[in-house]
Amino acid sequence: MATRNPNEKPAPEGAAPATHTLHQVRAAQLRARALRWAIGKSALGTVFLVGALAYALGPERNLPSSRLWMALLVVLSTFNVGLGLRTFSRVRRRARRFWLVATVLWGLLVTGLLRILLAR
Repeated sequence: MATRNPNEKPAPEGAAPATHTLHQVRAAQLRARALRWAIGKSALGTVFLVGALAYALGPERNLPSSRLWMALLVVLSTFNVGLGLRTFSRVRRRARRFWLVATVLWGLLVTGLLRILLAR
């Protein structure tokens, strides 16, 4: 808790006291740091998705090693997007249960997209 300085002049009548204590400022800093981390994880998941799509559109997409790399990149993409969504939901304190559903949907959509691209 913040303590008042005994040498400080009293605030004029009607003026609100300082509402941001050190604890609140630190909490805001931690939330901002967590949001930056979540944005980074989501971006990394998108990069892994682009890598999987590059393998799916490549000339040697039907090789077993290419399919293995695509599967690995899809798992990494889903994992990183899930971490980002979980952090977003915890920081914003909204829809705490829906991050898991959104992560599963992401994985299913990515898998479906790769199946469509590999079928052609």
